[in-house]
Amino acid sequence: MVAGPASTRRRSTLDRLRADLLAAAAVVVLSALPDPARAQALPSLASDEPILLQADEVEYARELELVVARGNVEVAQGDRIVRADSLTYNRRDGIVTAQGNVAMVEPDGSVMFASYAQLDEGFAKGIARDLKARLADQTLLVAAGSTREGRFTQMDKAAYTACELCEDNPDRPALWQIKADKVTHDEQTRDIVYRDATLELLGVPIAYTPYFSHPDPTVDRRSGVLAPTYRSNSTLGSRIDIPYYIVIDPATDATVTPMWTTDQGAGLSAEYRRALDNGAYALEGMIADATDDVARDNVRGYIAGRGRFDLTDTWRWGFDGIWAGDDTVLRVYDITNRETLTSTLYAEELNGRDYAQIAGYWFQGLRSTQRQSELPTALPMAQWSRLGAPGMAPLGGQWRMESSFAGLSRQDGTDSYRATVGGGWNRSYIGSEGGVYTLTANLRGDGYVVDDLTDDGRSFNGTAGRILPEIALDWRLPMVRSDGETRQMIEPIVMGVISPYGGNSWKIPNEDSRDFEFDETNLFSTQRFSGYDRVEGGPRVSYGLRVGHYTGDGGQITGLVGQSLRARADDTFAPGSGLEDKVSDYVGRVVVTPNPNLDLYYRFRFDKDTFEPRRTDLGAAWIVDRASFDLSYTLLRADEREVTEDYTDREEVYFSAGYDITDDFKIFGSLRRDLENDRSINHGAGFAVDLDNCLYIVSEVRRSFSRDRDIQPSTDVLVRVVLRTLGGTY
Repeated sequence: MVAGPASTRRRSTLDRLRADLLAAAAVVVLSALPDPARAQALPSLASDEPILLQADEVEYARELELVVARGNVEVAQGDRIVRADSLTYNRRDGIVTAQGNVAMVEPDGSVMFASYAQLDEGFAKGIARDLKARLADQTLLVAAGSTREGRFTQMDKAAYTACELCEDNPDRPALWQIKADKVTHDEQTRDIVYRDATLELLGVPIAYTPYFSHPDPTVDRRSGVLAPTYRSNSTLGSRIDIPYYIVIDPATDATVTPMWTTDQGAGLSAEYRRALDNGAYALEGMIADATDDVARDNVRGYIAGRGRFDLTDTWRWGFDGIWAGDDTVLRVYDITNRETLTSTLYAEELNGRDYAQIAGYWFQGLRSTQRQSELPTALPMAQWSRLGAPGMAPLGGQWRMESSFAGLSRQDGTDSYRATVGGGWNRSYIGSEGGVYTLTANLRGDGYVVDDLTDDGRSFNGTAGRILPEIALDWRLPMVRSDGETRQMIEPIVMGVISPYGGNSWKIPNEDSRDFEFDETNLFSTQRFSGYDRVEGGPRVSYGLRVGHYTGDGGQITGLVGQSLRARADDTFAPGSGLEDKVSDYVGRVVVTPNPNLDLYYRFRFDKDTFEPRRTDLGAAWIVDRASFDLSYTLLRADEREVTEDYTDREEVYFSAGYDITDDFKIFGSLRRDLENDRSINHGAGFAVDLDNCLYIVSEVRRSFSRDRDIQPSTDVLVRVVLRTLGGTY
């Protein structure tokens, strides 16, 4: 049968009505929701996608221009589905009505329900009753009634929560929810505004506000209040921080945090962050009241900043600086425990095997014994190095070249300027017996300009320098035995070094080589000092034995022990260092990893004569099921002739543990104790709990026994509560 004009018009009318019904039904439900993404998706309803209307019964009254669909009504277009018991469209007055279990499923997974919904044909106005919506971020919104006018949707007697409701008892109150007499959603600004709002915890009102707002689920970044933090200690008393997050533009944001303390008054901290095309930087600081005499003008604080920026594909520059208004403010406000602050400004190049840097360093001492006028300013600090390609050096092997410059100045004390130029060559080969031989030749020159140097009653102003040639031969014989998937390795090592004596004149100030420690990491180093100002000279030999046992399942046991011999004693090394005599102390380590969940280590230095331990580092890290443990023990014996504030006998133990009682509940604790003086340094315990993936709580109690000016032994209490979707890091 061929359709005539009448049937064609009828089919066209029905298609148009079905499209109207789908769009109208969709908007009726969407109009009541605080998510502009639903409204913005409406134009897709008029797309060329096929529209399917299903119902037990469809009736069209031509004279009344009324379309009625009854029984299991379902309208679908693409991934969007609208369901209702009945749906009516009056084309004469443009009213669409859906009632009875009205539901809509959105492509993003959102599901919306209502008992009744009505909307005009222009979609500008509408109402809904008994609205319930499970949004894409799994938050829940319910309201007794909803009306829509233009860009605004208003809900009456509404409640919002990010918590799951109890399946067995849906009427049970959510873990937390916000109830309000009126809730308004602005689809243009994407804000949800609550008026006369009450925060309930397990159905119990705990807070009221006449006005409250937060962004809707479509917003990734939005200015607003973040989760507050409560702390308490003996110095500040009770303290509460309420951070406010500010979105400035897509690449810039800031956090401003007012602080209130019961014993030290109010304060304000702030952090500014900005991302650029070639890098990023951040600035932060704090200012606070002070009721004691540790701060100037009863105000204390700090400023800090960091950043890094690319100049070219190989060059970049950056900064990292911090300044404190007084010596203890950073520890009092739990910013950092550093005793010396370092600020730097630098530029550097990384280009294949080449590296170059120029930098400046500034220091601030926070110890009571430090005088700021005696701390140096290191400017400029420059270094350059180039490493040749393997096998391209004369006679084969590999060459390297390096140079550096350091300028240090003080208000009170020694000023010095150092220039260093050096280079080296090394080549390895394998002997017929299987031994690996490595020959190294180094040459270095240092020149100094020194002003106002004093040493044992002597003073010096002028220039000084040295040239240090050095030849070293390293021999190793790795012996490996395999037994199935198990391998054992034994490797004896001997290294001899020849260099002249006398490279450490008293006219050369020691600025960068004070922190020296002899251990297994530098046993086979040609130069054991970490800096340039002191050098190791004279003939010397280091020998040791490396062993290893490796299993097929990844377990292993490795060890190293060794000693160093010198032609004569060298007073460059301080008494108690382990290298001051011709024969050094014994150094070594043992590492045991039976499986990926357990690590054991033992590092040691034994006195060469008495075999008494001079340095011991013992530790274990263990993860099993839901538990984790970390244990470390440190022993350091200082020589009686060299005991100072920084170099004393030390014996300390540290222990920390955590246990996941459930996937959402963890307890943790730690202890640090000074065994030398039989006292605790600090200890603490706490818990973190994630309740129903909607409420996060972390609480910790810490006890510190430190004393330093205004810092006294104290008990610190930390409490932080985060409601999911309402601010804070979750």
